[in-house]
Amino acid sequence: MATFTSQIFEILTLNGDNVGSSVTQTINGINYVDNRILSIPSGAVTTLFNMEATPGAGTFVTSSIKYVRVTNTSALTPVKLIVSSSTEAMSYLIATGSSYMMSTSKMTGSTSGLSFSDVKSVKVEPSGSSGSIEYYIATT
Repeated sequence: MATFTSQIFEILTLNGDNVGSSVTQTINGINYVDNRILSIPSGAVTTLFNMEATPGAGTFVTSSIKYVRVTNTSALTPVKLIVSSSTEAMSYLIATGSSYMMSTSKMTGSTSGLSFSDVKSVKVEPSGSSGSIEYYIATT
């Protein structure tokens, strides 16, 4: 087992004042890390990974997820991130050079008759031409 540390730094001087910030998160008991860089073809929805009760190819155990980061490494192309439960899906546009982070497989809430449950899959689709992403997953 290992201890995982994530650090986020925001550096900004506004009107001569330092208004940056930093956050450090430490997670104990990490046993596995998966880190990949992928090219995403234009016009394609690509599954990054799935979450289920049992492990498998491209599938992580739902209860073991402790940290997920998906970063759009494309220089020009925004990427749509599609986070799906067993019944619904939500999409997030990740600008070039930006990241989306998760610390659990939980996706809860409801609105106008829609009801969300645990995350089942994470997919990406480039907005326009082909794109590229990196993902980093730490599990217990």
